[in-house]
Amino acid sequence: MTLRWKLGDWIREHKAISFFVISVLGIALVAVVAFGIGKLVKGIVTSEKDSNKPTQSSEVSSDSFWSDRTDESTSETETENSTESTTESTTEVKNESTTVFNDISITVSQTFSEPTGVSTKTDGNKKIYYPAALEVTQKKYPVIVWANGTGCATDTYDGLLKKIAEAGYIVVADSSVMTADGSAQQNSIDYIISQNNSSSSVFNGKADTAKIGAAGHSQGGRSSVNAAQNDSRIKCIVSIAGASSAEEANGLKTPALFLTGTADMVVVSSQWCKPSYDAVSGKAVYASLKGGVHTTCMTNPERISEYVISWFDANLKGENTARAKFVNGGKLATDSAWQDFACKN
Repeated sequence: MTLRWKLGDWIREHKAISFFVISVLGIALVAVVAFGIGKLVKGIVTSEKDSNKPTQSSEVSSDSFWSDRTDESTSETETENSTESTTESTTEVKNESTTVFNDISITVSQTFSEPTGVSTKTDGNKKIYYPAALEVTQKKYPVIVWANGTGCATDTYDGLLKKIAEAGYIVVADSSVMTADGSAQQNSIDYIISQNNSSSSVFNGKADTAKIGAAGHSQGGRSSVNAAQNDSRIKCIVSIAGASSAEEANGLKTPALFLTGTADMVVVSSQWCKPSYDAVSGKAVYASLKGGVHTTCMTNPERISEYVISWFDANLKGENTARAKFVNGGKLATDSAWQDFACKN
């Protein structure tokens, strides 16, 4: 009892000290209580997160390829169980999504296969045949301007023109059926150059306008000779059963291939094709298909397409293997399906 009174007297005599001590003890008590409550709440929240966390899977969701999220919990076991492409993508997800997106784009471009075959486009009086791959590549393709025979629609030459296009050429065919003077082919050159320069054209930047050849059948063969005589943009020609005269072909320096048929009774070779070959002053080749008639290039284009394409390959693409076919002793000269082979220069 005496101790209690003495403690009370001391507290009354030392009020300031007593108040300080009591305050410190009070603050400490509040801190201890707050810390305890915080730990309790954190434990509850952690438990709820763990209960809601999805079960780990050894497969990586395809959505993860397009997510900005970095999943640090992905285990080595999960990576090893994924396919090779998924493994690379999962690894990149750990870095940043932009990198993942770029990597996937690169992977796609590396494994992408160019379309094969031929596409066509009709634009006014032009029908254009071109490799389907042109629409998805940055390549440039040599150009062939085609001229029809008298009264013959472009579609009747589909088989031959598609073969040429499939070999890597843009073929521009004018719809005219009266082509002798060569102006239709010259107009086709103007057309493809304008398309090559047009940002809205599928041919924009895709035509190699420094490598242009001309080809045609019957009156179209005559057109090819006359077009080449008047237009230096044409680097070589193919005249199929061409009706050009010796006078028209006289002095032609553009490399020319003259193909005819032994059974052609419409444009008889001895009157037209051979005299034209003889009249040119530049590099030229002549051959006659055994049993070939005037319309063979329409009905059986495969009988002549190899040499038509090889002539362009030799003169526009500079392919030595193609050139070798047109020399004495070469493939055309020794091909049993052909006769009367002749070449000069």
